[in-house]
Amino acid sequence: MTEITKKIKKDIKLSEDTENSFDNKKLSLEELIKRIMTLSQNENPYSVSKEIEEIKSIFYNKINSVKKKELDTNTNSTEEEKKITPHPLEQEFKSVFNDYKKIKFNIRKSKDLEEQKNLKIKKQIIDDIDSLSNEEESIKSTFEKFKLLQKKWKETGYVPITNNNNLWQSYHHHVELFYDYIKLNKDLRDLDFKRNFEEKKRICEKAKNFLKEKSINIAHKGLQELHEHWKNIGPVEIEKREIIWRDFKLISQKINKKRNDHFHIIKKNEKNKLEKKTSLSNEIEKLLSKKILNHTEWQIATEKCVEIEKKWKELGNLNRDDNKVAWKKFRDSLSIFYNAKKLYYKQKKLSNKKIIENKLAICVKAESLKDSTEWISTSKKMIALQDEWKNTPFSSHSSTNEIWIRFKIACDLFFSTKKENFKQNKINEETSFKMKAKLVEEIKNIKKSDNTKETVKKLNQYSIAWNRIGRIPKNKININEVFLKLIDSKYKEIGFDKNELDKLQFKNKIALIKENKNAIRNEEKNIRIKIDILKKDIIQYENNISFFGFGEATNTLLEQVQKKINNSKTEIDNLNQKIQLLNKA
Repeated sequence: MTEITKKIKKDIKLSEDTENSFDNKKLSLEELIKRIMTLSQNENPYSVSKEIEEIKSIFYNKINSVKKKELDTNTNSTEEEKKITPHPLEQEFKSVFNDYKKIKFNIRKSKDLEEQKNLKIKKQIIDDIDSLSNEEESIKSTFEKFKLLQKKWKETGYVPITNNNNLWQSYHHHVELFYDYIKLNKDLRDLDFKRNFEEKKRICEKAKNFLKEKSINIAHKGLQELHEHWKNIGPVEIEKREIIWRDFKLISQKINKKRNDHFHIIKKNEKNKLEKKTSLSNEIEKLLSKKILNHTEWQIATEKCVEIEKKWKELGNLNRDDNKVAWKKFRDSLSIFYNAKKLYYKQKKLSNKKIIENKLAICVKAESLKDSTEWISTSKKMIALQDEWKNTPFSSHSSTNEIWIRFKIACDLFFSTKKENFKQNKINEETSFKMKAKLVEEIKNIKKSDNTKETVKKLNQYSIAWNRIGRIPKNKININEVFLKLIDSKYKEIGFDKNELDKLQFKNKIALIKENKNAIRNEEKNIRIKIDILKKDIIQYENNISFFGFGEATNTLLEQVQKKINNSKTEIDNLNQKIQLLNKA
């Protein structure tokens, strides 16, 4: 494998790793926004543009689905207000996406300036080569100047693509003129011709290897680099110029044909997929070709529509332009179907619609809360929903009873799960308390030993075991204070204070992870999060102080809050010292 091939495969693998490291379809709307923010920080934003466009497509598929559900459930706003009011997450997404486009624009602008600068340099090189023919210096001196100009040409970066071909042809033409017409030493010229010929033969051999390469991307990128290399090599003998170029061009044509055939197949498949998606969209519209007369028929038609939607989505994404066309047709077809369905039920059930919609909305809210584990806040919401149901007017429509059964099941499931959870939690908390009480008794029995390290090790093991134990009953929470005071007293018996021990433990931890750069970075990240939390706590404490009055009744409380502030500041200093230790690791 050549060095060029190795480099290309490495670049392509890095690109694929970036693309495949996330399954963006599984991300939530908020996570998709964060993903774009992360990708925008890439050194080369153009390398992630494909993934960002994919994220954009996924985001709008999801947000449109959310907006559709909100349109169906929100009955307080007019149809015009619903269409005008944008979704908050959509606004945030547009802001982040526009930031990415600005980054791309600035990089493109900087690249354009650099390419214009390179264009001026290369034009001057061509003029300098042309002027060499008029110099009256020695052959050796002139040829050395020519070689320096060739070296400068190779070292100068890219120029605007619109100028690239003409500029290179001009350069190549003047180089050939220099070799063909200037009065150089024939041996020196022939030697250079020979070197150039051998190098171009090597390029042809490397190009042949790309004919065997399975990866279209690797072969194409490698060929482009070989062509760029070819351009920077000087001419060969006139008799061999067309021959060697014909060989290289023939190999290039075969590689390009292989690539073109590959993309022709992809294009053909894309065309077939677009036709299938268009056909499925048309099938959705055809569901309305026969007038739907009753609720049962609408149910059957809706099931068919959902099935068609599933088939449509299973076909996967298309290229950017075709995807826009397909999605527009698909959305229009769905809109036609669901608007017709909505109009039917609006006309059919005008008298009962408001009552049923209100009861259904209450039911849906209850179903969305039935699996919640936020017991206190959700209990209040569930009770409020039950009161709201009682205050909703009665409807004799058959669907009302179905909705009531769903609503009752959701409420019963939540409250029964809550009751069982509280029961189990009490059992677990009592078990945890007994475990902690047992540890306290064991620690009390630790005797002072001459082996300080062994004692520290034991205390550290007890601390780890304590932290692994779950929650305990609130009325027995004071056992934590007992434990802390007991541990502190044991440390003091052996001459250690908490800060010294904490530093010792942290140094030991660094010694274990110093070879793992990722672990070091994660540790520093966690420490900085703790610092941010402590800073917010300090701000909160200081705000609380401003509300305290003056007098003996508040002095004790003030002292407690000030103590917490001082402890937080001390903890921040300790954490900053840990970051310094990490930086030295």
